Amino acid sequence: MLLERTFKTLKKIGNERLQLPIFYESPVSLRFETGDPTLDIFLDEKHLNPRYLKSAQWRASFLYEKTAPFDTLLWVLYRTPDLDTDMDEIIEKFCRLAHLPSPAEVYQQEVTTASEEPMTRILLFWDMEQTPPRITPLLEAIMSCDFKGLGFRELSSAVFFFDTARHLLFHPYDDRGADVVAEKAEDIRFLYEDCRNWLLEYDIERMKTTFEQR
Repeated sequence: MLLERTFKTLKKIGNERLQLPIFYESPVSLRFETGDPTLDIFLDEKHLNPRYLKSAQWRASFLYEKTAPFDTLLWVLYRTPDLDTDMDEIIEKFCRLAHLPSPAEVYQQEVTTASEEPMTRILLFWDMEQTPPRITPLLEAIMSCDFKGLGFRELSSAVFFFDTARHLLFHPYDDRGADVVAEKAEDIRFLYEDCRNWLLEYDIERMKTTFEQR
């Protein structure tokens, strides 16, 4: 089952409950800056800088290809009682975007928000070996998810790519960044070395501690 193999990997990487933010909740992790910090996000008050968005999309795609292959896609939806959006419509939108059939497995968990309000967490799984998604439009949508007029907001920090054999997780959360997590530092050291210029400077000391101790 996809749920079982995914949560086995989550246990291996030290984040058994899939807690966010992934980088801080996972011992062996890398955090990359996807949007180029040298570019302005907006051209003016109303217009997004297309070069900035393209840079985020390109970096996310590069990291995906460099870390692939993956065997399991997980999308997590959160619903609170005050939300009246049509769940079927949202799932259909995702499936059209990624050129996917209905999810292979769906599970619901009753949880609470930080303010103790009831909330439902819905886990939707696809077997990427059986039904490979269209990666480019999916990553582009994730990188655009927080921008008004472009965004598919339910993708923000909610899409996870797993390799359950190598116990790797790739989590592109929005235009600001993407996390890569592994069971062992050696499994993703190549990313630390090859993509060092993209590592988020704010968290660099934590990553040095993990990846520069042999």
